[in-house]
Amino acid sequence: MMRAGLIALALVLLLAGAAILPAHADDALAARVRDVLATHCALCRDASTGAAPDLATMARDPGLIRPGNPDGSPAYTTLLRQFGASGPSPTPDDLGALRSWIESLPTEAATCPSAAFVPRQRIEAELARVGAKLRKPVAALRVLSLAHLDLGCATPEQRAEWRQMLELVLAAVAGVKHPVATHVLDAQGHHLALDIQDLGWDAHRWRAVLGLKPQVRRSADPLIVRADQLVAHVLQKADREIARGILGPVTAPDKLERNAELMLQLARHHLAPLNLPRVAAEIAMRPDALARVLEPAARGERHVLRQLIYGTVPRHEVEENWPLIARLARVVPPAQAVPLVSKDAAPPVITSATPIELILYPDRARYAAGDELRLSVRTNIDCHLTLISVDAAGFGTVIFPNDFATNNRIAAQVRVSIPAANARYRFRLKDKGRERIVALCTRSEGSVDGIRHDFERQRFQELGPYAAFLDAALKRSTVPESERSEREKPTHVPQSEIWRTGIVIDVR
Repeated sequence: MMRAGLIALALVLLLAGAAILPAHADDALAARVRDVLATHCALCRDASTGAAPDLATMARDPGLIRPGNPDGSPAYTTLLRQFGASGPSPTPDDLGALRSWIESLPTEAATCPSAAFVPRQRIEAELARVGAKLRKPVAALRVLSLAHLDLGCATPEQRAEWRQMLELVLAAVAGVKHPVATHVLDAQGHHLALDIQDLGWDAHRWRAVLGLKPQVRRSADPLIVRADQLVAHVLQKADREIARGILGPVTAPDKLERNAELMLQLARHHLAPLNLPRVAAEIAMRPDALARVLEPAARGERHVLRQLIYGTVPRHEVEENWPLIARLARVVPPAQAVPLVSKDAAPPVITSATPIELILYPDRARYAAGDELRLSVRTNIDCHLTLISVDAAGFGTVIFPNDFATNNRIAAQVRVSIPAANARYRFRLKDKGRERIVALCTRSEGSVDGIRHDFERQRFQELGPYAAFLDAALKRSTVPESERSEREKPTHVPQSEIWRTGIVIDVR
C-alpha cells in the first residue's frame, strides 16, 4: 500500500505493484456482467441482431474492454457516466461487478490463443500456384488480408461471410453486376487473391480505390492489402445508408442488411484507435514479440510508441509511424493510406457536449522496482485533472493534485508532465508487480468521485481500498443534497461530467 505521509520528508511518493490477476473470471460474475452489458451498453450488443454481448469477443476489442484495466475500458467508463442519469441506469453493484470482471481478465484475453499468421513467403508461393492454375500473370493478382481482423477466433462461417461481402463490394465499386471471384490462399481463409484485370482496373485505379498515398518514385504495388482498409476507403465513413447504397445494386434484398452490417464492421475496425495486439496483427507478429522490439526504442520524443504500449493510438498516427514501426520490427511496412480526415481540415468545434479525450502514458516502456515514474497527459479540452495510483492491495492514493501542486487545471492540446521537471516531489515505483494509474478530468471544479483533499493531514490524499471507495462515493451521490451533512456539501461533479482513462504498469 502507498503511504505518502511516511516519506514526505524525502518528497518521494513510492508506488507499490499489484498482484497478478486470476486467469479466468468466475462464471457467476461473467453471467452478471453479461446481463449488465446487455441492459445498459448499446455499443456492446450486436448492431444487426441486438444479441447479448459475447464477453470473449468484447475482451479483444480495445474500443470496449482493456483486460485488467477497467478505468481504461470504454464499456466501463461509458456506463459509469450513465450512473444517476434519468431513465434506467446501472446501479453501483452493476458497476462493481463489471469493474471486478475487467480486473480479473489476464492480458492474454486481448488476443486469441489460437492466433497464427501465415508467413509472407508462403502467401507468395500460394499466389504463384493460383496464378499458374488460372493461367494469369502474378503481376495482375492482389491479396486482401483478413488475418489481422479475427486473430484466429472467427468461425469458418464468419470468414465466409466476410469473403462474400468483399466480393460484393469489389463488384459494386467496379460497376459489374456479379460478385468478383476471389481465391483462398490458406486453410484459415485469411488471404483472398483476386485479379484486378477482372474488374477492369489497372494498378493506378487499384491504388486509388485503396486510398493509398501517391508514389514518390515508381515501385511495386503492395501485394497484400488489409481488407478493412479497402472497405473504409470505399465507404469514406461508417454510415449504414452509404453501405446500403453501395451494395444495393449487387446484393439480394434479403442479404442487404447483413452485408451492410459486415461492411460497417470492417470500416469501424479500420477507423478505430489501435492497441499493440492489433498493430502486431497488421504486420503478422505476436504482440509480445512486437513489444520486445518496441520497448528499447520507446523513449525520448517517441511518444507514440509509449502510447501504443500502454493504450491505443489513432489510426492516422499509426499510419504516419508505419515506417518506424516496420523498421524496428524488421518487416515490410503496410502501404500508407491517405487519412480519411485531412490534417488540414478544420478542427471540430468544441461545445459543452464535446467528450473529453484523455491520453495518459508514462515516460518509459519498461520499469524495474525503484525506478522513478513520470506521467504524460494530454486532453482536447481545458479541464481539471486528478491522478490516482492503485497499489498492490487495491488501495488508492491521489497523486495529483497534491500538497506540492494544488492547481490541477490543464490546457487543451498541451502535453503535461507530472511531476513537472522542477517539481518538489517525485514518484518512485517501489515493488515488482502491477501498478494502475487512473486519470479523471472535468470541465468544472468540484469533488470528483467523492474525493476531498485535506493537505494539512496528508500531502497525498489516501482513499483506502479504491473499489470500495468508488462504490461508496456512487451510493453517496444518490443522496439528495438536502439530506447531506455540511461536510458532504462541497460542489459535487456528477459522473456524467467525469471523463476518465487508466493504464497498467508492469514493474519488473
